[in-house]
Amino acid sequence: MNFFMSLIEFAFLLTEAIWIIKCANLQMKNKRFIAFGFLAAIATSGFLQDKISYGSLCLIELFLVYIIVFLIIDSSIVSKIESTVLVLLINNCIILSIKAFFPDGAYFHIGNKCVDVCLNNLVELSIVLIFGFLTKRFLESLINERRRKVGKFLDYVITIGCLDIFICIFSIYNLIQISYFKGIFARVVTSIAALSLLLLEINILYKKWLVEKVQEYAKAERELYETQKNYYISLLDKEAETKKYRHDMNNHMICLKSLMDDGNYDELKQYIEKLYDKTSVLVNKGYSIGNTIIDALTNYYAEHLDKDIELRLEGRLMRPILIDEIALSSIYSNMIVNAIEAQKHIAGDREKYIHIHLREGNKYAQLTVRNSMAYERIDDIDAIETTKLDKENHGFGINNIRKNVNDNHGDFTIEAKDYEFCVKVTLPLNTKNTDGATVS
Repeated sequence: MNFFMSLIEFAFLLTEAIWIIKCANLQMKNKRFIAFGFLAAIATSGFLQDKISYGSLCLIELFLVYIIVFLIIDSSIVSKIESTVLVLLINNCIILSIKAFFPDGAYFHIGNKCVDVCLNNLVELSIVLIFGFLTKRFLESLINERRRKVGKFLDYVITIGCLDIFICIFSIYNLIQISYFKGIFARVVTSIAALSLLLLEINILYKKWLVEKVQEYAKAERELYETQKNYYISLLDKEAETKKYRHDMNNHMICLKSLMDDGNYDELKQYIEKLYDKTSVLVNKGYSIGNTIIDALTNYYAEHLDKDIELRLEGRLMRPILIDEIALSSIYSNMIVNAIEAQKHIAGDREKYIHIHLREGNKYAQLTVRNSMAYERIDDIDAIETTKLDKENHGFGINNIRKNVNDNHGDFTIEAKDYEFCVKVTLPLNTKNTDGATVS
């Protein structure tokens, strides 16, 4: 009898484990080990059925199940171990969450041991199948925004769950203290459980920090994409205007020649001036300093700049800066936006300007943005981002610039005097050629 019941137990446990593997999107290979596992289970049950108890035989079958899980998961050794433990924990936690309401751990008591084993295992298999199916469908149906909200909700649930786990561990500790559980094993297990709970809490904090960083990076990437897209759209529009101008050029020449032949020099002058104003935008090819990100951002903001603001850009960058595009975009765009915002607070007929200077050395590149400001000087530079008056001019983005510069081993300085605000950013250059040789 033990032989058949242990094989039934084995079959149900293996089915539950394989279902969890599928729901967790773990890749499987070498499925022939499932057949080998069944043969091993039959041989083990046949050999040990009369030598050990039914409970001990079931533990051996359970051990065989997780050996099979380890063998069929398609991954590295470390990932195999991790995934096997994950499947074991998920399976047992699902069952334990329901079985805890049944004092003796059995759902049915028909009277026939074999029938009870079949029915109880069928109930547990149904619970695992339903839980896995609903969880998989629920997660697949969520869009990104809902997934983030569900993730935050799960963080709260896990935090509450950690409190419940702590209560269980503390209860076991009290039982140890009053000697219900004797021996070193119970004490070691309880200590490890407490440490594991601590690591789980640290992991939750780390995941929350990681999610925030990923969201910040994704936001910066979207902003960079939008800026580049708008810039390229403006280039396409300018190209379309150029084609239109070329198409109309013959007609303009006819008109100019007619006015000149008739001696209408005043009208000719006005016509040329209007034509010049119309074509000056097309003649200007925009700023180009050698860096795609800086070119795109400079030309984008230049096109939307008020006409009374003088924009000047000097210098070139021949070698790439040792920084990713997202960080460079954040640094440079914040420098430009801060300078533009400062011009809005300059009253009267005072000069408004933004001067950008780029300089390249042997190992570092320096980006300098000087702009006019409303105040004669700012003495407390470190308090710019915290002072409301100054924050309106330069506070937005200062922290982002400083953080990105520091993260990329650069240098960041601010100076504000003589009605001029100056930001200097120094960043390392990529001193290697494409073939890997160092540039001297």
